[in-house]
Amino acid sequence: MKTMLAPSLALLTVFCASSVFAAPALRTETGQELGLSVSYYKFEVSDVDLDDEYRLTGTELDGVKIGVDYTTTMALQNDWFFKINGRLAYGQVDASAEANGYPLDLDDNSDLYYEIRPLLGKDFFITQGILAPYIGFGYRHLRNELSGNDETGAFDFDRTSQYYYLPVGLIYRAALDSQSQLETTLEYDYLIRGEQDSDISADGSSDSSENTQNNGYGIKFSSLYRINDLAFGPYIDYWNIDKSDLSDVGYYEPGNETFEVGVKASMRF
Repeated sequence: MKTMLAPSLALLTVFCASSVFAAPALRTETGQELGLSVSYYKFEVSDVDLDDEYRLTGTELDGVKIGVDYTTTMALQNDWFFKINGRLAYGQVDASAEANGYPLDLDDNSDLYYEIRPLLGKDFFITQGILAPYIGFGYRHLRNELSGNDETGAFDFDRTSQYYYLPVGLIYRAALDSQSQLETTLEYDYLIRGEQDSDISADGSSDSSENTQNNGYGIKFSSLYRINDLAFGPYIDYWNIDKSDLSDVGYYEPGNETFEVGVKASMRF
């Protein structure tokens, strides 16, 4: 009997020891992380009635974007952590719409955005891994530059969009083996304030409009497979922003949705 129990007790001791030492490996650590991403980007705008005679419908922009991510992390006492996350993405997008039934197709337009977010969170150890809720502040800056022709002739439309938002998220890490883990992140972004600056030049004249958007939200999701200091996996970013207030010149920014689906790879150092 003792001969049979000895190996079993030894295995149980090894298993318990490995579980104890596996948990700290999932803890948020001080360090830097640099990543690259490729994504499909789509921006859709609600139908617009600028006045009794001009209606814009079916407006959307889509294309491929290349992105760069950088995160610096500081592990604090009692399993708290502080992160600063930044992202830059650029691509050439195609725009399409109908103005009073007249089709507009604009190819290869410059589209760039960047984000910066300080985040504060805490690790909580659970049976299967770690849950790390966090909260912070986000700033997103987007620049669209469109040019083409409609029924009135050549036009240019430059738009700058700024979002100030509150990110609230949850990270779940689970060890797959001694060297790899799965890290899944789900985040809700509450829009505090949106600001839109639009410059339109058409038919020899130009107009500028400044609008404020106060209602909207975003959702971010990613699932990364990590092995040692490398990680890769899919991600989704989504924004839903309501129609703005009227500007001083009588224009408004219509409601819109942004979809971004891609894959990213990163390295910690």
